[in-house]
Amino acid sequence: MSLAYLMALVVSALGVGAIDARWRLALFADPRRALVAVGATAAVMLLLDLAAIATGSFRLGASPWMTGIEVLPHLPIEELAFLVFLAYVSLVAFAGAARVLAARARRSSASRATARAGEAP
Repeated sequence: MSLAYLMALVVSALGVGAIDARWRLALFADPRRALVAVGATAAVMLLLDLAAIATGSFRLGASPWMTGIEVLPHLPIEELAFLVFLAYVSLVAFAGAARVLAARARRSSASRATARAGEAP
């Protein structure tokens, strides 16, 4: 039994949380909406995992890096942590990209307005 993979997920989530806190992108901008989005996304991905387990497409392999704790047969606790992490990191990345693109658009329109103001009529 090893906590390596689970701890790697926790440390990674803390890193994403630090980015989120610094720029207030998701959870630190609107906690309720972020929690609903992360929960709903993780739930959909969990349903896909359960369907894959039911059809035999997904099986738990042995790994020295995992705890060995299964929530359900072939569904390790690390998978639940990963699904929540994946939903959160995706939300933070999407919000960050939207903010960068919005700032770029504002700068671009401001520079066009400045260029037009300098033109002779």
